[in-house]
Amino acid sequence: MKLSIIGAGRVGQTIGRMARESGCEIGEVLCRTARSARAAVKFIGAGTPQVARQAHLSRSDLILISTPDDHILDAVEIILQNIAGVSRAVILHTSGALSSDILAPLAALGLSTGSCHPLQTFESPERAIALIPLTHFCIEGDARATRAARRLARLIGAKHFEIPTSIKSLYHAAAVMSSAGVAALVSISLEIFSRAGLDERASREILLPLVEGTLANISALGPARAMTGPVRRGDAGTVERNIKALRSFDPRALEIYRLLAERSLQLALSAGVDRSKLEAVRRALE
Repeated sequence: MKLSIIGAGRVGQTIGRMARESGCEIGEVLCRTARSARAAVKFIGAGTPQVARQAHLSRSDLILISTPDDHILDAVEIILQNIAGVSRAVILHTSGALSSDILAPLAALGLSTGSCHPLQTFESPERAIALIPLTHFCIEGDARATRAARRLARLIGAKHFEIPTSIKSLYHAAAVMSSAGVAALVSISLEIFSRAGLDERASREILLPLVEGTLANISALGPARAMTGPVRRGDAGTVERNIKALRSFDPRALEIYRLLAERSLQLALSAGVDRSKLEAVRRALE
């Protein structure tokens, strides 16, 4: 399989390198600047570096668009300008927020289109390589594109799952809440710890084992059974004290607490906690 990459940043470099190491031929590697393209090719270990605005695409089996979302249509334009050479290629983009519908101008010309989003954080290509075997790629698109995406995921040692194109944005919202949302939530707790005179490093050392332990329990038991705390215990008095403390700290943090506690009530009920035990907590939240 020959793979060309448009927008070889952290995601493109990671996939490109792992595909190359798995026997894939690397074609053109396009970036905004010649320097970035050369750096990407060096990391991948193969490919022809090109500046995007001057690109010439040759025959490829798969073209991977791994640009930022706002530049996917720029990549589409590059492909349209080179349509004669790539008319048989499958086109995949790696955006989580956008579906394959963004590639409609290419689909209208008969190209096979889809998306293949790695559900993982890419802090750097070097660190991301170690995470790929644990990563699930979210795939959607036409039949040929989804086959190519599955093949690519298997080639680099990743897992994959498929969703309907119509729910891609909803899928991404869920992913954001589980990643950036968790980071934002933990940041509130770190800020509260700073009120006790602890610096951020000490606060992280104290809190992160709790977060990691919770994630381990969710992995083993699921959210409902893993959940602990005053809502699960039906401890309305503690919930009231939490509310009072957060009200004086930051009303926005209090609103987040209320929303999470309401969800916790649902989880507690699904875990079999007696409804009457939770009623006092519900009243406290109201």
